[in-house]
Amino acid sequence: MTMNVPVWPSADEVMARVATLKQNMADAGIDAVLITGEHNFVYFSGFRTLFWLSNARPLMALVERNRDGITILVNRSERRNVEQSAYPGVTPAFYDGFTDAALQAAGDLVAKLPAGSRIGFDYGYDMMGRGSVDVADRLRSAPNNMQLVDAALVIWKQRLIKSEHEILAKKVACDIATSSFFDGLSDLKLDMTEYEWGQRLKQRMIGRGADTVEWLPVRFGKGGDTYARPNSERSLEMDDFVWSDMGARRGDQISDLNRIAKIGKATEAQKDIYRYVRDVTLRLAESVRPGMTGDAVFRVFEDLWSARPAYKLASPGRVGHGSGLALTEPPSLMPGSEEIIAENMILHVEPKLETEGGVFQVEEVFRVTASGPEFLSTLAPAELPVVEL
Repeated sequence: MTMNVPVWPSADEVMARVATLKQNMADAGIDAVLITGEHNFVYFSGFRTLFWLSNARPLMALVERNRDGITILVNRSERRNVEQSAYPGVTPAFYDGFTDAALQAAGDLVAKLPAGSRIGFDYGYDMMGRGSVDVADRLRSAPNNMQLVDAALVIWKQRLIKSEHEILAKKVACDIATSSFFDGLSDLKLDMTEYEWGQRLKQRMIGRGADTVEWLPVRFGKGGDTYARPNSERSLEMDDFVWSDMGARRGDQISDLNRIAKIGKATEAQKDIYRYVRDVTLRLAESVRPGMTGDAVFRVFEDLWSARPAYKLASPGRVGHGSGLALTEPPSLMPGSEEIIAENMILHVEPKLETEGGVFQVEEVFRVTASGPEFLSTLAPAELPVVEL
């Protein structure tokens, strides 16, 4: 069991994150950042709340370059939660009422800054936030006349580099996902639906310590399907492939990796293709070093994949990405990506091939180091898993 592994950042780590953000804000000429998105709120405050599910009680946070700590904007109904669990350096600004009151309070909070201040929002590249046009209009207009700027890249600059806590928590989440998948193969029965098996997988993940299971597409079939969609009532048949992509969250980190299995018997061609895709995946991960671009990693993939020209993909898109609090984060490992890979990023590599009646994919997760990958996922089996029913 993995429930007793610490998977929430300490107060010291959270305050160090805020201090780093302020330095990056100074470098970018930003006076304050208004945080509206859940992941950024969690990352910079460490405050745990259930109210992200309620748009009627919005949450925001404000980091001011020249003021200590971070201010969180929360509904007064959260007062006891704040008193009992907020870290030192996290100052609450309570509001009474609902959405209108929250927006008024957010505007009033930022309006205390000098007129003409540069205010960053967490809107931008791979970061959409959860704010309000009303707040933006209020800050732009007289007498505030604030300059509103995109702070996404300033935030990503530090979020992409993971701490030891984040590395450990990611490893725990990946272990929950993969162990649940392989133990869950024993639950499979002919005529069981994708939906039913997906629900059983979720139960196993929760039992192993997952706080939530936010992403769990399950596919039964013989290829040619759409994979990233809600689980269906399609029933398992003999000779089907089983494919699942698993996003189990433990604490502040979420897994994202997939595994496959074959029902009945696997042909020699299917076994060979599985080995080939697994080998390309591992060799691709082993090629990654700090300083490479996303495009350079993709070119390595193309070279590896070209060993079997018959399997050359016309439009493979990206073959990997980063992750952290979010299921997918920058960088993207794809043609044209100029994003620079750095030490202690978490990356995923996931080449996929559909042929021989199935889908072949074994996504792996690793920490980038100067000497090569430190795998955070338990590697996919060397041979194609077969379930005899």
